[in-house]
Amino acid sequence: MITTIIFLVISVLLNVLLVWYIIQLIKKLVYISENIDGLFETLKEYSEHIEEIYNMETYYGDSVLENLLTHSKNIVKEIKTYDELKALFSEEEEEHGEKEKI
Repeated sequence: MITTIIFLVISVLLNVLLVWYIIQLIKKLVYISENIDGLFETLKEYSEHIEEIYNMETYYGDSVLENLLTHSKNIVKEIKTYDELKALFSEEEEEHGEKEKI
């Protein structure tokens, strides 16, 4: 009987600890997902700025700027992938919320 109570207490404590840990992870995920939009916009503006500089007569055809432009566009595409994942996650949350209302 006492061993059962001990195991029950240990189980409850572990469950409380795991719930706390999950809440902390969710807080971090929400913080990251909220800030990824700003990062995406900043990188997009940077890429557009590099493209404007590359298209100037003075720098047109410069291989360093061309590589920098290509690299910045690749980074924007990569960040956009994460943004699409975030949008997908948000859609699933909205659908789940609508099902609970019904």
